Amino acid sequence: MLSKILLFILLLLLFTACARNIVQPVYLPVEYETEQILYEPETCIPYEPELPESEQYIPYEPKQEPESEPEPELETFETIFTAEPLPYHIIQQITGVSFHQNSHFDYCHLAYLTITHVDFYGYSRHGHIIVAASIADEVLDIFQEIYEYRFPIAGMRLIDYYYALDYYSMAANNSVGFNFRYIAGTNTLSRHAWGMAIDINPIQNPFIRGDVILPVAGRYYLDRLDIRPGMIIPGDVVYRAFTSRGWIWGGHWRVPIDYHHFERR
Repeated sequence: MLSKILLFILLLLLFTACARNIVQPVYLPVEYETEQILYEPETCIPYEPELPESEQYIPYEPKQEPESEPEPELETFETIFTAEPLPYHIIQQITGVSFHQNSHFDYCHLAYLTITHVDFYGYSRHGHIIVAASIADEVLDIFQEIYEYRFPIAGMRLIDYYYALDYYSMAANNSVGFNFRYIAGTNTLSRHAWGMAIDINPIQNPFIRGDVILPVAGRYYLDRLDIRPGMIIPGDVVYRAFTSRGWIWGGHWRVPIDYHHFERR
């Protein structure tokens, strides 16, 4: 039985070997053209796929700068120091805010001043302040003197932009004049209510009563020997401009000390 199986395997292998030799691929003859094609490098153009415009290579060509035009001359800043009766739009703005109807005076007793001052960056600015009409020209002279010495004033806007609240105006380092109000804790009108007082740079020149310092940022300027821009010091241009004309400086008071305050009696 085993011999028959071996014989069958041998016959199978022999048949497979014969089949491989019988089945061969057939190669048909190919007729070539007798004319030979020569390779000419000059006429060979390599294939380059067409790219979208966004990806196509564009040779760099430096742009020609247009002929430079002469720069326009900077306009000269207009220095303004003017006083006028309260304009109608200012009357509308302050009524019920910094101005309240009272039996002491009316709008005609006040003047609207436009003043040029230097800010803390050294730029000239226009500011506005309201004072008593009787001292308007004197105040213009004071601020013109301060401007000529380039003493910096942070800002000068009507206190009505701060709801006529000293706290907000001082925190913004705003310099102001008129504000119809009473001295805190009393029934006495402040000199600001008469348009006879002016505050300058409250942060650099804070109000001090005991432990109370206003504005809060003014605590960095308690050392008056460490003189920095915007601080009012006895003998400086701001001090001289006011006191030489009879104004009183709050920095000389004992309680409270009010370094930013000047008032006219």
